[in-house]
Amino acid sequence: MSPVIIMSRHIPPVIIFLIISILSLTNVQAQIKVSPTLKIITPSEGQTIYGNKVPILLSVENFNLVDYQKNPSPAPSQGHIHLWLDDANPTKESAVNVIEDSFIYNDVPYADHSLRAELVTNDNNPLSPPVFVLVNFKNAPVSSPSPIPTSSFDKNTALVILVVVALVILAAWWYTKEEDEPVKSESKSKVIRKKTARRKAR
Repeated sequence: MSPVIIMSRHIPPVIIFLIISILSLTNVQAQIKVSPTLKIITPSEGQTIYGNKVPILLSVENFNLVDYQKNPSPAPSQGHIHLWLDDANPTKESAVNVIEDSFIYNDVPYADHSLRAELVTNDNNPLSPPVFVLVNFKNAPVSSPSPIPTSSFDKNTALVILVVVALVILAAWWYTKEEDEPVKSESKSKVIRKKTARRKAR
């Protein structure tokens, strides 16, 4: 006797129908493939990148990035990314092939830019339906740091102070010299008077 017949004797038919429906719905959902997604994390829309190196950071879900040279045959949910920078007519020949979620563009001129990224199969064909994303950004030169403010004590100030100090020393020397001269004159006149007095005494 089959298990279904045994079950039908003890379980009402409505319950059996619900169980079979739930099992078949679960089986159908398991067979539905989740679509791959692609996002550009950096640069974000409208972002300004400073410098001529532009780092690209991507987010890929439900899709395996593989080396297309080692895996040339198409496989489900497998492939790589095509990148185009400022390409008005993107083709698979003009694309940069990326097998990781990051890439760096070098020597990018300072301007407004458009970046397109697309998931492709191992043989460089777009997915069906196509999975791509676009962002607009710009890059600008790195601004130079503002100059360090110089001290107010510069060479000119030092020169002025040196001249003033020299003048003060010179003035002090000149003043002391004038005071010394009368003393010397007085002592000379005293010596002369003493000599004269001695001569008279003789």
